[in-house]
Amino acid sequence: MSTTNLPGSFSMVPRGNIREVVVQRILTAVIRGEFPIGHRMVIQNLAEQFGVSATPVREALVELASIGIVENLPNRGAVMREFGATQIREIYQLRRILEVEAVRTACGKIEPRLLAELADEFAAIAKEPRNASWSQKAMALDIRLHSLIASHCGSLRLQDELRRYNTLIQAIREVVDNESQAQEIALSDHAEIIKALQKNDCDKAALEMEQHIRNTANLVEKLMQDRLQNK
Repeated sequence: MSTTNLPGSFSMVPRGNIREVVVQRILTAVIRGEFPIGHRMVIQNLAEQFGVSATPVREALVELASIGIVENLPNRGAVMREFGATQIREIYQLRRILEVEAVRTACGKIEPRLLAELADEFAAIAKEPRNASWSQKAMALDIRLHSLIASHCGSLRLQDELRRYNTLIQAIREVVDNESQAQEIALSDHAEIIKALQKNDCDKAALEMEQHIRNTANLVEKLMQDRLQNK
């Protein structure tokens, strides 16, 4: 079956959580502008392009519809919706709401030992040279902190929504290639969030998280604008 109607080029999906990988790959293509508005997301074509069965592709499109990336139309199936700077701004706005609620409800529930370990690791990495591996290590710590907060928020539904939006955020970061800059900006933000959590100051933790997401969103928006201007 021909796949000539598919934009871009995808490598074969590795084994593991195939649905999540498919979601990530489609999101990356969407953010790069490889799927025009109204493009039909044909399950069989996508499955062949990724080298997977139709099931994970179908599941991925359901998830993408739930966060507004595609919409299901009668007699057409899943089609691309508009995606640009406005949609990215909305994604970060919703992520900010979710992360602020998560840190507020997790406050006072996280073991002091876990917070102390993260605080030490963030302090250590802040002193390390900014080489090729630095941003990867910083990102791993970033993910650990946000995952720790999510796992203590007391709501499985909130955790699920955080996971959805973090998948979007990772795809955006991959496209704008801003990991080093994002982690540099986030270092002090993360330190302040941890400090507030260690003091059980829930209002301060929420305030610091809100500012952290705003800082990241502002950077990504600027980088996306620069990328579009340089096309």
